[in-house]
Amino acid sequence: MKKLNITYDTLEIENGEKITGETCYTVEFADDRVANRLLDNGTSGVAVAELEKLLRVVERFKCRYYVSGSIKHYELVEG
Repeated sequence: MKKLNITYDTLEIENGEKITGETCYTVEFADDRVANRLLDNGTSGVAVAELEKLLRVVERFKCRYYVSGSIKHYELVEG
């Protein structure tokens, strides 16, 4: 199992003001091939589209918004 730490931008509205910031989220992959495809193909492909759907939900639960297309970095995390 691989863990992938993803860095991306998020947006929140505080007192009517839009605030953009950078954050990260760690995803566990049961299939190492999916994580490897993300690392090999960068920000293109079906895996990234699915990952962006996940980040939208994660940020919604935090009362923030995922900035579409803002994934900046992937990093394998020991675990």
